[in-house]
Amino acid sequence: MSDEFIESTHGKTQLCSLGYRYCFKHKNQNGSEYWVCVKCTASATSYSDLSVVARDEHTYLSDETDKIALEISNDLLINLPSINTLKKNLHKQRRKTRPPVPRKIEQLLLPLPDVYCKTTQGDWFFVI
Repeated sequence: MSDEFIESTHGKTQLCSLGYRYCFKHKNQNGSEYWVCVKCTASATSYSDLSVVARDEHTYLSDETDKIALEISNDLLINLPSINTLKKNLHKQRRKTRPPVPRKIEQLLLPLPDVYCKTTQGDWFFVI
């Protein structure tokens, strides 16, 4: 198992080393980078020559499937539309079935359609 850098689902760089995943904490003055395990308090340091030194013992067994699951979820996220696109599509579909929101009191449709004056059980309620 070699050391490699992957991207998390939130777009952050993570270090995968010996079956453990680390998230970036800070850069040291000597140019090395300090990483903390995503599941426990173990840490590691990566150097510019691409070597990685683990500092502490992990409290769980290493698992290579964790990295594979992250790569698969990143691949799925690439194929999904963005949140803004989903919101725009939702608003577009709502505009097809609902009348536009009036900007002035004169634009209000009176009397109001029954769909805005009845509960889901069909009972009338007051509109103030």
